[in-house]
Amino acid sequence: MFQSLMYQLSDMKNIEQPDAITEAACSWLLSGGLPGTYAGPDPGIAHDLQPLLAKEMERRDLNLSAAATWFRQEQIIRPVLERISAEGTEVWAVKGFDLARSVYPFPGGRPMCDADLFMEEENRQVILRIFCESGWSRRSPGDGIFNAGIVSEMKMYRHGIMAELHTHIFYFPATFPGRLPSDLFENGRLLEPGLMGFAWHNALLMVLLHTLTNIRIRPVWWVDICLLCMKVAEAGSWKEFARNADDTKLSNSLAYLLGTASGRLGAPVPEGVLKVLNIGNSGKEDIIEKLKTGRKVPTLLNLRYLTGWRRISWFYALFWLVLTGQHPLRRK
Repeated sequence: MFQSLMYQLSDMKNIEQPDAITEAACSWLLSGGLPGTYAGPDPGIAHDLQPLLAKEMERRDLNLSAAATWFRQEQIIRPVLERISAEGTEVWAVKGFDLARSVYPFPGGRPMCDADLFMEEENRQVILRIFCESGWSRRSPGDGIFNAGIVSEMKMYRHGIMAELHTHIFYFPATFPGRLPSDLFENGRLLEPGLMGFAWHNALLMVLLHTLTNIRIRPVWWVDICLLCMKVAEAGSWKEFARNADDTKLSNSLAYLLGTASGRLGAPVPEGVLKVLNIGNSGKEDIIEKLKTGRKVPTLLNLRYLTGWRRISWFYALFWLVLTGQHPLRRK
């Protein structure tokens, strides 16, 4: 318990708290998000939530620009999704590419730089082939370590649009202290042919896990969390969320994020869920702090936790990078 407490005191509580604009935006959305009823501060043109609030601030140009950006991204990705559907499989939207169309008042209100797509391990090669045959190009180095599961992300580009294909929510899966939900690819929501969304309790969990590995929490991530909490409450699946959150071995840190969303932003999180998550103590939560430090620490952690031939392969890859002076891998 002491180790997890010290982790929270030294790291989680130093995370930047939601600002007044974020608080007002969450209050507005949780109360229905009716047009013309936002009563918070003006986000200006640089704030993370300006695409969401542009129409409320009567900035028609920004509102139309955000809508156009979303529409272009969606239209470029749709043909490959149709091919994926035609071959009898699917990818799973996570974070913005799901939430923009699922929980926000309008898709352009949820800004994003890329489309994050999950795929099941057994579909990895099929999905990659379909993307490549559809005119997408790979921009991530190290196909071998991606195919081996040493890293969990492959970047694909087409017409200036990026799609990130994931097999895990952590860039280095070996550093994950627990396990992903056993029901992650069950009870999904059909978003469009070839594209699924996770069940609400798992969509929330994936967003929270992603948030944990970042030093700074973007305002839009707080909004994501609040809106997903509302969906989990409506679905009555807090029990399933608590079970899967405990399995990650990061429940203390997840409880801190949810407690902040509940106390500061009004997210409908049951007190019993927070109590259950705070009880869990795996002694492994300090790994998140190490992942955030950078300075090659995640790379070394991956070497520490890999086993068997994957560890040998990773050591060889690192040795080759040192000899050639290349630096193609990054911390996600």
